[in-house]
Amino acid sequence: MVFAVSSLYFELESLRLSQQTALHFVTVIVLYFILSLGIGWIPFDLKNILISAAIFIVVYLVIWGCYYLYFKNLANQMNEDLEKI
Repeated sequence: MVFAVSSLYFELESLRLSQQTALHFVTVIVLYFILSLGIGWIPFDLKNILISAAIFIVVYLVIWGCYYLYFKNLANQMNEDLEKI
């Protein structure tokens, strides 16, 4: 639930994209590590936490980049459609 609700940061037009992304990232990574360490998905030692954090960051960046490119393409397509009107 928290991971889905945290995406609502991107609905706040009063924030820049960088602020929205930073808030979303911090919320998700903190909650992910609380959950994953609490239920034993990640062993509680520095090496495993750092490896998990690195994997999390890479996956987050890939997913964020895909969404960014998708919505940028969608906006360009909508602008082209509006120019035809």
